Amino acid sequence: MPEVSPLFYEEVPTVSGNNKDWLNHIKIGQRFDLEFLSQRKYRGFCELLGYKAGKYVFFRLEDDAIPEAFLVAGLPLVCRFLVEDALGECFAFRSELMHFMRFPDKVIMIAFPQTVQRRALRNEKRASTFIPAKLQLHFEKATQAVLVPGQIIDLSKNGCRFLFNTQYKPEQIRLAEVVIQLANPDTAADMLLSGIIRNARLDEFGLTAGIQFNAEQIALVKALALQAKNKSTAPR
Repeated sequence: MPEVSPLFYEEVPTVSGNNKDWLNHIKIGQRFDLEFLSQRKYRGFCELLGYKAGKYVFFRLEDDAIPEAFLVAGLPLVCRFLVEDALGECFAFRSELMHFMRFPDKVIMIAFPQTVQRRALRNEKRASTFIPAKLQLHFEKATQAVLVPGQIIDLSKNGCRFLFNTQYKPEQIRLAEVVIQLANPDTAADMLLSGIIRNARLDEFGLTAGIQFNAEQIALVKALALQAKNKSTAPR
């Protein structure tokens, strides 16, 4: 039996509920990471075309990602996908190749997984929120920081996700140093949070940046949580 990828069983992952709840976190067109397991390993990306629960899953392979001669029925593989919102988890499962189609696109059918495992991408889950703020983007070759308005849509002591509209693409802002300008309800001066963009993605709502703070923000998180609680309990 091929050796199991260490990334698959990293950090003692847990089983995904009733083994079908992972379907709530995927959508058609979503990118998956595929690792084919044999004497010679190949790894590439694909997108979800569809599935029938308990039976099979269809993926479209990126061109030239995997040699066609390598794609034979029964080939074991590992599938992974990320949920980078407030959940912040990686889902992974083992399966095997059932069928390969070459035209009009490279499409594979794999067996529906018997067990799906998941592991946290962060040490703690982030609390969903909606806080107007501004983001300063500092690029290496830029002489001046770019300032964009947006919203903090989830928050923890170590980081947050910032949603905004911009012409930048995700790959252009990854690893950029940032400063978040956040209104302070107690003073006229803004609170400033420095950090770095660790991941970014573009969807129908805009560009979302996953930001890691340079230092823990325990006091800020507690203050914002208390502020949100007071707003929800205030008489209307």
